[in-house]
Amino acid sequence: MKLHPASHLLGSVLLASAPALAGDLFVDVSLTTGAGTGGSWADAFQGPLGLKDALAVAVAGDRIFVAQGTYLPTDTGARTQSFPLRDGVELYGGCVGTELEPAERPPIGSAPTILSADLAGNDASGVITDNSYHVIRGFGVSASAVLDGFVVRGGFANGSGASNDRGGGILCTGGSNPTVRSCSFESNRCTFGGGAGYINGSSPTFTDCQFLDNIGGSYGGAFDMATASNVRFDRCTFIGNSAARAGALEIFASSGIVVTNCIFRGNVSTGSGGGGGLWLGSGGSTQVVNCTIVENQGTTSNIGGLYNQGASVTLRNSILWGNMGPSGATNAVNQLSGAAAQYCLVQGGAAGSGNVSSDPVFVDAASGDLRLRGTSPAVDAGTNAALPAGITLDAAGEPRVLDLWAVPNTGVGAGGVVDMGALEVQAGIGEPVACTPNANSTGAPSSLEANGSPHLADDLLSFRVTGLPTGRFAYFVMAASSGSTPVASGVLCLAPPLVRFSGAVLNSGPFGVVEFSPSLAALPQNTTIAVGETWHFQLWHRDVGATSNFSDAVAVTWE
Repeated sequence: MKLHPASHLLGSVLLASAPALAGDLFVDVSLTTGAGTGGSWADAFQGPLGLKDALAVAVAGDRIFVAQGTYLPTDTGARTQSFPLRDGVELYGGCVGTELEPAERPPIGSAPTILSADLAGNDASGVITDNSYHVIRGFGVSASAVLDGFVVRGGFANGSGASNDRGGGILCTGGSNPTVRSCSFESNRCTFGGGAGYINGSSPTFTDCQFLDNIGGSYGGAFDMATASNVRFDRCTFIGNSAARAGALEIFASSGIVVTNCIFRGNVSTGSGGGGGLWLGSGGSTQVVNCTIVENQGTTSNIGGLYNQGASVTLRNSILWGNMGPSGATNAVNQLSGAAAQYCLVQGGAAGSGNVSSDPVFVDAASGDLRLRGTSPAVDAGTNAALPAGITLDAAGEPRVLDLWAVPNTGVGAGGVVDMGALEVQAGIGEPVACTPNANSTGAPSSLEANGSPHLADDLLSFRVTGLPTGRFAYFVMAASSGSTPVASGVLCLAPPLVRFSGAVLNSGPFGVVEFSPSLAALPQNTTIAVGETWHFQLWHRDVGATSNFSDAVAVTWE
């Protein structure tokens, strides 16, 4: 661990003229002992103004680790005060107070570090008119300014002049290009535009962030951007935001904007401008790729999903479903207007190559689980060519392109086709299990792989067998979690040579029909699978001398 020299720490007088050197600083709001100089967790900056103190002395190359708790930008009550980002300074929240590297933090959200605009501590009483206009300001920083792992809450931009009526959570103007990761912007608001944030003449990036219940006044419940460029939103979630126009995201006269792997749900536009999820217009260019845009609403305008008025929009691999107009209607016009979709699932249908209109078959849309079941028409139905460079993960941080063997590819791509929507159906059951021959066996061994989403009821589970010699027979045997060794339970005889087959369609618990080439067979019906139960699948084949060869078991656990 690198520590700051004495010249970098508060209270140093004799060495104040020495050049500041980069290192690590530590902040802990709850600490009441130690020197309070920030050079270690034991001597961390203390109190609600601890982060303010750390930022005051930080230099390029510094990393600031901030323990869980609530921090304020000032104790003077001055609403113009906010947390300033610094060029080359990386801020890491979500710490428990022992970390020396960002990777040592617990899962984001388990130790919340809150940057609050509630200067008087009275938000719980419904008084927000004395909150800071902005929680965070960019101040012209480059991408080397990093904000990672914070909750940004309570900004209320209702002032005049100097953009004090926009960007309640974060203000990025005049070339402010910070890197923002794993942050949650909650309950920020403004009167002009961009409850969570306002972007003008800047190019920030937001990755793995969520924007919840922000209010954007006239434009953009979560974000309003104007004359911006190369802004990136990847793996972000927009839920419950509202504004007169653009319930979640407004993109006005901005170019090179890329929105990928994002979820827009339950956002509302209250004015005639529409765009419950997104509004784009007045020129510029935007890519919206692999997004899930569902259950947003226009309470005055018909366009509850995505509304384009004069921008160049590339809409690909996305799902628009259940978006509503004023009366709650969910027809095609309520999903999309002014943008040409391709390889998208649009309720009510949309002209364009590769588009479909069937139910997306979410795991549990009512509870917000927008993963796709293996039976969804959106699986393996997108176009790989639409994926921007560098996009390799979906909204959950899982592989973005993963082929389901049991599903015919209806999209376009080689070596596996991307799903539509923000979340890729995952296989990932494990590495192939080799089938080692007995000593008196002949021929090459075989291996067994499992693929699909077998942990979900009514979903697909498929297997692939490779290396099965001609003239042998292969069987699968199964066992419930109560048995440590798989036992025979409905044996399938597969005619070799076999390359792949799709298996076990679950119907609320029981195994369904197993399909494989070149024939059909059935696994035992009325088999109850309990939540948390593990089943084992094992490959067995024999040579012409009837010598048996078994693989180890592939274990699959149901959620």
